[in-house]
Amino acid sequence: MTTREWPSGSTQEDLDMGRAFFECYRHAWCRDAYSGREGVLMDVLGRQVYLRLRTGIEFVCHVQDLVILRPPPPVLHGRVAYVGAKDATKRPDGTLMEMWAVDKGTLAIVQPPTGPAWFALLADLERADCRLGPVMHRTDPPLPFRAGK
Repeated sequence: MTTREWPSGSTQEDLDMGRAFFECYRHAWCRDAYSGREGVLMDVLGRQVYLRLRTGIEFVCHVQDLVILRPPPPVLHGRVAYVGAKDATKRPDGTLMEMWAVDKGTLAIVQPPTGPAWFALLADLERADCRLGPVMHRTDPPLPFRAGK
């Protein structure tokens, strides 16, 4: 690997953007494009991202090298979309309102903006507000990190 230089330290703006990014992508499955290692997003401090390997070892990645591979798990009161195999057209995106433990997993109740609530297993839901792919080319909040900055 070649040695690269990144600015050291973080501005208050970097810290704020990192915190917003972390709140959206906590526990997403990511790849460090520079080293090729993959792990779960555990923390963000400015432009440094902390990922955890399956072995439990954590490593640091620069936000410009981060690639989001899988969205984080759904959270209560977050926007979700149905990605299961059955009746996908009858289940519009909505807000995850409740979760209940059942024999085969977790039952989730979702309330769309209009219409009746529907339910599904949590495993059949995906966060609706998380984009996948490289982070460095994005300009939309909460991902305002740019390659030239």
